[in-house]
Amino acid sequence: MIAAHIPNLFDRSRFQGRVTFVETPQEAKECNPELLIIDLDRCEDLDGFVIEGPRLLGFGPHVDSGAHDKALRAGFDEVLPRSIFFRRLAALLDSVEGDG
Repeated sequence: MIAAHIPNLFDRSRFQGRVTFVETPQEAKECNPELLIIDLDRCEDLDGFVIEGPRLLGFGPHVDSGAHDKALRAGFDEVLPRSIFFRRLAALLDSVEGDG
């Protein structure tokens, strides 16, 4: 299962119903996801979303290396520039869904 904290509705539409959207870290924990995706540009509680269990993947503007570095220091497994993340999205979703 994949959970994502992505407040932007346009970005959510790119997932085509393949993830569970969460608003809070508590919701993310309750979902018990295999992968948790966080929009770094719109996350107000980055440290709260660093939870035990899921692989943590963040994405954000390529020019915001500070946010990328902060996420990696907080414990994210991977951080991608926004453009690369959305280019790889279908393959990423397929790889996680294929594991189950």
